[in-house]
Amino acid sequence: MDTVKRPTLTVVYAAKALKELDEIWDWNRRHYSSDHADQYIEFLQRHIDALCTDHRHGKQVGSRPDLSYILIRRKSKGHGHLAVYSADETQVNVLHVFHSAQDWQNKLLDEQS
Repeated sequence: MDTVKRPTLTVVYAAKALKELDEIWDWNRRHYSSDHADQYIEFLQRHIDALCTDHRHGKQVGSRPDLSYILIRRKSKGHGHLAVYSADETQVNVLHVFHSAQDWQNKLLDEQS
């Protein structure tokens, strides 16, 4: 049986996405601890970095068909974070990391205007 190898793309974080990850880290540090914040950011980045081979598994953003997103959460229910990205033949561009309770779709629409 032949195994089809998917090309590995480069995952690039936009400045806004990096700022949002910093804010997520800071919130977790204030509410839990620095260790917890470190572990949670590593958890998010592991899933985001996996887009280098699995970017096609994301869901299309309804209001922005040029973008996709993945939902990342530790438990099968409850809140988590969404990584919003675009992809081409060579790279995955991570544009934002939103909390799932945020009105993230309207924020994306506002950016487009």
